Amino acid sequence: MLLACSACHRQYDVGALSPGSKVRCLCGALNTVQATIARQAEMFHCANCGGKLAHGETRCSYCSAEVRLGARGLGPACPECLATTLLDAQHCSTCGVALRAEALVRPLAGRTCPRCKQPLSECETERLRYVECTGCGGLWLDEAVFERVVEERRSVVAEGLLHERAPAAPQRALETAVRYLPCPVCAQTMNRRNFGDGSGVILDWCRGHGWWFDAEELARVLEFVESGGLERVRERRHEQRKQELDRLERRANQARSQAGAELRRWEIGGSRADLPELLHAVVTFVRRVL
Repeated sequence: MLLACSACHRQYDVGALSPGSKVRCLCGALNTVQATIARQAEMFHCANCGGKLAHGETRCSYCSAEVRLGARGLGPACPECLATTLLDAQHCSTCGVALRAEALVRPLAGRTCPRCKQPLSECETERLRYVECTGCGGLWLDEAVFERVVEERRSVVAEGLLHERAPAAPQRALETAVRYLPCPVCAQTMNRRNFGDGSGVILDWCRGHGWWFDAEELARVLEFVESGGLERVRERRHEQRKQELDRLERRANQARSQAGAELRRWEIGGSRADLPELLHAVVTFVRRVL
């Protein structure tokens, strides 16, 4: 079964979902799966190329494909006009719209949103695979997908993943309630991490499985990345490491200087019997300094 977005007309394969299920399009629009009312397939357009057919034609005048209604079987209802289409047809034979599902949407059996406990649905396109709760707008990305999203953030914005995914009021409630969430994959309690160690966006993360984003958190993460936040964090860490190395070098120089002074003092007035005591004093001092 195909569903066409009411806003941008992207098509989704929602055959696994029951009528009434919610599907959010990549453009941000929330659509409802409707019960289909199939009609008899009529050959007004070529099912191969979408070209208009003259009455009674047995072969398309544009692509020369044979016009056969029954031999190929019947496919899903057209997402635009709801007419029955032919199996494996590339265009609806009634209205001519191209039949191209951009993503496959599946229910996750037995899995609920870790935030609001509503059912989750999985959306898989050629480039992305993500899990969404259409109740609160939460989003689940596995680790590899999230890394690609961060690397290709501009194309993700174009695809619409950053559209507002929940009303403002529930989002404010989520921000004020700190709660450790179960992983949608393994059900173990996830860790809370400040993304990039400096973004201020606290995400829920399960090692090896993925990241959970409450509504608008993904947008805030990518805004931080776009503004050069990761580069600033790397520069700050580099400066901190440099300062620590400088501090250790100063302490090492101080230890070497003190040890040299002790050895010179022993050479001037010490005896062989004083050597173990001298070495013990030098080692103790170096340990204290370092």
